[in-house]
Amino acid sequence: MNKAYILAICMLGASFVGCIEDEEKDDSPRNALYAAIDDVNDGNWGKLCKMDVFVLEDNVITLADETELKECTDEFNFENETVPVLFNFTINKYKEVKIDGTLASNSGPIYEVTANLEICVKYDTEPWYCETEEEDISYYTKVSGQWIDITDEWESSTIAPIATFFVEESSGGYYYAEVIKVSMQEDLTGFSFFLKDDTGTTYVGGNGFGEIAMQFTSSGEEHGIQTNYQGDDERLKSRSTNVSNDDGSEFPVHFSDNDRDGKLSSGDKFTIYGQGNSANGPAGDGWKLDIQFDSSGDIIGSAKML
Repeated sequence: MNKAYILAICMLGASFVGCIEDEEKDDSPRNALYAAIDDVNDGNWGKLCKMDVFVLEDNVITLADETELKECTDEFNFENETVPVLFNFTINKYKEVKIDGTLASNSGPIYEVTANLEICVKYDTEPWYCETEEEDISYYTKVSGQWIDITDEWESSTIAPIATFFVEESSGGYYYAEVIKVSMQEDLTGFSFFLKDDTGTTYVGGNGFGEIAMQFTSSGEEHGIQTNYQGDDERLKSRSTNVSNDDGSEFPVHFSDNDRDGKLSSGDKFTIYGQGNSANGPAGDGWKLDIQFDSSGDIIGSAKML
């Protein structure tokens, strides 16, 4: 097994080291990280595997079971190597800060850890082979009492997709904005909309901005403009019906998840209400509908009414 391969394996767990110089903090990843580095330097990868192996699906994190943990530790088992392999991890300028947001419905606060990291590998009597990363940034959260490294998941969750639309005006006073393409699919609950007039000002004379998917805010209020809500909550069902029956007076934008997948995807459609036979909305030529990806705050696409 060559040095480069060993280094690549080690870098997969690069973010697990840290906080040797800091005071203990029970409400941060400090103790778990300290234990993990000691574990690996003793030739045991168990604590690292517990931090690295989990599944994020449907907004829920499932920790690794015993079989999955064994598979992970076997992958890092170098005891059978012909040439002994030693590891040495050094960290300095360690900093951590609790940041806003959560990764899943069952996860705790997120900590951002920044540090200068040196990873060294030594084959038997050969010299140490080292690589250094300055100001390495990683992210951690706790699930069921277990700290886990969510760096990949957290960073990917804040990369905004890109959406394109096809806008068509009907004779009845409606503008239909159909989603043509989305660079990556994300849950509808992660998107907001803003209806803007021809000066670029968000329309506030009705429900001209807010959440797209039917959902409750942290204060318990129902939000959303989805006309085909498929859930079981009676309050959200009632709101969805009200949106469907509205002529644009109260809800100038309606949304239909046409493939019923709960994500913003091609074929989904926004209806923007202007003035017409059965439309009583504010929109007109020169207006636009901006869609925002809430995790990053980016406007991922605009449907312009021409």
